[in-house]
Amino acid sequence: MRALVVEDDPRTRRALAELLLELGHEAAEAGSVAEASAAYRDSAPEVAIVDLGLPDGDGLDLVREAPAGTAVLVLTGQGSVRNAVEAMKAGAHDFFVKPLRPAQLRAALEHLEGRAGSVPAVPERPTDGKAAKESPPGKSHGELLGTSEPMREVVRLLTRVAASDAPVFLYGESGTGKEVAARTLHALSRRASGPFVGVNCGAISPNLVESELFGHEKGSFTGAERRREGTFELARRGTLFLDEVTETPLEMQVKLLRVLETKSFRRVGGTEERDVDVRVVASSNRDLLEAVENGAFREDLYYRLAVFPLRLPSLRERLSDVPILAREFLSRVEAEERRDIVDIEPAALEALGRHPWPGNVRELRNVVHRAYVLSDPPAISSEAVEAVLAAPAPVPPGAGGAGDALVVPVRVGDTARAAERKLIEATIAAVGGDKRAAAEMLGLSLKTVYNKLRSWGGS
Repeated sequence: MRALVVEDDPRTRRALAELLLELGHEAAEAGSVAEASAAYRDSAPEVAIVDLGLPDGDGLDLVREAPAGTAVLVLTGQGSVRNAVEAMKAGAHDFFVKPLRPAQLRAALEHLEGRAGSVPAVPERPTDGKAAKESPPGKSHGELLGTSEPMREVVRLLTRVAASDAPVFLYGESGTGKEVAARTLHALSRRASGPFVGVNCGAISPNLVESELFGHEKGSFTGAERRREGTFELARRGTLFLDEVTETPLEMQVKLLRVLETKSFRRVGGTEERDVDVRVVASSNRDLLEAVENGAFREDLYYRLAVFPLRLPSLRERLSDVPILAREFLSRVEAEERRDIVDIEPAALEALGRHPWPGNVRELRNVVHRAYVLSDPPAISSEAVEAVLAAPAPVPPGAGGAGDALVVPVRVGDTARAAERKLIEATIAAVGGDKRAAAEMLGLSLKTVYNKLRSWGGS
């Protein structure tokens, strides 16, 4: 690859250039913003290693001005990590705290070479010349859309933590986009070329959790007809997303803790210790500390998973993002159904902006789809939106909305078990049989819903 080293210290610049040559790459040098800008024009390097502190300007300018096809690796001192994060938001591929070690540079270059020809190696840069902090996160950060300050802060934190392998715990109300945030974190990390593997810990039968996570050997238990890799192996060199981790059985929490501490595991029925090379991201819509206090979740596992806790804001905390999200969901629906409804009336957007959104982003997506069905081209009408919002719909308990619209009759004399059964079955019916959606509305794990249905003779 053609590389450009931008560093004002001659000794450091020469050392990096020589290292690049040793690794088999071409290396040009620049000691200032002006020299680097000229190199951009003359040679269009494939990668630029840029120091943020330059004598004639800010290295951030070189991130923003980098030609298409040039991946920028930012160098920063310990005290300027915030600037490095801004550089990544502006389009830098990665950043490193000085001194840059040879192994780090080698890995970064191999990462870039591995991504060439498959997915874009360089994140989307602003095109209007403004600083990254003035541009919306949008699709350059996966599907984590929004320009509100709460979402800007989420993006800032995700970008910062993406540079490490520290375990991240995402929490927030149901429907706030925890999996989207996890995928965004993966896309921003140096593991982006590896797999992203998600597993819903609440949807796995308790007797299959260990096999799902760690895999099994042939014949290790009844039904194990062949060797199977678990999610820790499938996610090697990538990110493992443990959704609803609070639903993991206590006995499995011990084994999960051991894996995180020792960085190794054994398949069920196996004897060989296998190394773990994954970045773990966990999530829950439950209060994890409350689960710890209640004895439902191990305290030591909590501190292992929540090295970097990050809260996803509810939609009612960022109502200014509603138009952005609504138009994005409309574009997806229109692409699927092709009815030439390509806009949303201003009055409809105003109505969406007044709604409290107890179901958060997931509820907004459903409302847009339903309003689309009720509208005629060329735009979603305010009448359709008002009709959808006024229609009775189940509301997740405790989500902060105006109250539950689903009413279940319970008579004096009914047992608690009977009342619970009525509520669960009525909720499942209200969402068209979608047990996962019903579980989220009820604040239960999918596993719990299935177990209760089986105990009542249902499926």
